[in-house]
Amino acid sequence: MDERGNSKAPHLGRRELMKLGVGAGAGAVLAQVLTPGIASAQEGEAGGALQPQRSAFQPAAWTASERYAGVKMETGPGWKNESGRASGNGPMDETSREIVHYVSSFSESNLTDPLVSAFNNTMVDTVASLFSGFESEPARICAKLARTTQSNLKSTVLGYGITTTPELAAYANSSMIRHTDFNDHTSDMMGGILAMGEALHSTGPQVMMAIILAYQVNAALGGAGGSTAGFDAGLYYAPSVAVAQGKLLGLNEDQLANALSLALTMHLPLRVDRSNTLSMQKGCSTAEAVRVATFCALAAREGMTGPARPFEGRDGLWDKVTGPYRQLRLLPTGPVGNALTNAIKRRPAEGYTQAMHEAIIPQVRAWTKPEDIASIHIEMTYSGWLEIADPPKWDPRNRETADHSMPYEVARALLDGDVYIDSFSQEKIMDPAARRLMDRITVSVNPDYPYQGQVRMTVRTKSGGELIKETNNPKGENNFGSPVTPQEVLAKYKRVAAFIHVANDQSEKALGQWSNLRSVKDIAEPIQTLAKFGRPLPL
Repeated sequence: MDERGNSKAPHLGRRELMKLGVGAGAGAVLAQVLTPGIASAQEGEAGGALQPQRSAFQPAAWTASERYAGVKMETGPGWKNESGRASGNGPMDETSREIVHYVSSFSESNLTDPLVSAFNNTMVDTVASLFSGFESEPARICAKLARTTQSNLKSTVLGYGITTTPELAAYANSSMIRHTDFNDHTSDMMGGILAMGEALHSTGPQVMMAIILAYQVNAALGGAGGSTAGFDAGLYYAPSVAVAQGKLLGLNEDQLANALSLALTMHLPLRVDRSNTLSMQKGCSTAEAVRVATFCALAAREGMTGPARPFEGRDGLWDKVTGPYRQLRLLPTGPVGNALTNAIKRRPAEGYTQAMHEAIIPQVRAWTKPEDIASIHIEMTYSGWLEIADPPKWDPRNRETADHSMPYEVARALLDGDVYIDSFSQEKIMDPAARRLMDRITVSVNPDYPYQGQVRMTVRTKSGGELIKETNNPKGENNFGSPVTPQEVLAKYKRVAAFIHVANDQSEKALGQWSNLRSVKDIAEPIQTLAKFGRPLPL
């Protein structure tokens, strides 16, 4: 890697070539074959966008100039494995090495007061989001699966009081956290870390440190410059959770590298989870990544090894998916942590609509009545249009599709004044009034819109009136609208708890524990406070 974090072709001198068991004449060939990342992409000379290249590993596809006529392609003795890793595993690639060193060196001293305060806010928001997903059909399916399996490592499916394996508790709890689309999304990872922490009886600060580590590693991987088009967020959630859990398990750097590698190579989730007509997998995809990570961390503790070069090796992530990273920046936590700046949602709805609900819908409702509207035209970003305004979103038949439907969210909000957890019941999804209003809505791409939450809405009435309103955030500093305050997070928690019928004394006790994990001696204590809550129907 150079000083900017870019992959550079190694210079193979005579000594290095002799170690590889080849003559100097084959150096040009092997320099290409052994260069990390050259198989699928490389950065332009001026640091431009990653451009696809021919595969260095398919000689039949090489051009005449690339065939190196007269060079004999042959290997032999000379290469030495001097990594010293367990079970004869090979040396780590540089990306793995950087991550495991960062995780190993992270300590509770990194938990500064401002960081802890930001974490507490995110933790309360996550518990509120978990409440909101309780008793959903996917949550009930996860709970049924969890009760089929027992383990010496005991973890709890929250709300249902089911004791099961860490993997299945991770899957169930993360599914509840994500189901209503009410959380910051990155907190999907918490279900796995809490499950592992409970099984190990980790302290609150240890769990807090692991969660922050997962956020930090995920943010670094997501910002490293690789292309993840076509893949879901679980691509990086799995390795991030695996090393965070490895921290709780006390894994050494060799074991952490194996947990990281296993989770990365075993879980490549496709973005189809969030395309077209949506299924229950939309809310469970990242939970599955967390489940896989939990298994991988435990397997690494027992001695299972993974590919030594999962990122940079031939047929690894760089070669087959992302292209080489420009720069992996594992930053210090700073005043609030690099990753805890994720926006918190006011509404259980898709991210592209959050600012619209705050800034535009109230003005439209004040100007006209839904029954007087002749047409609504919405302009938004290409990525948003592709995700929540493709044709299936005009006929949602389940919650998953409805809360990712721009026309449904607009119609429901104009009819009811807002969207909330109960806005996506089957009765409301099929409401004839909402369907009639959806039929008057069109959505197009505005290529000049640079950020996720930017929306312009043009409303015309049957009498000929016209209103044009736009979300006002030209720099895209907060895609979800104005920042959510800690007081609003607290109000969100209390409203959801009441909606799900969490008893007041239980809700207050849980709030006191989850908003101050620094004082918790065993994470099993706040988990047991919420082992059962609400009014679940028999499974």
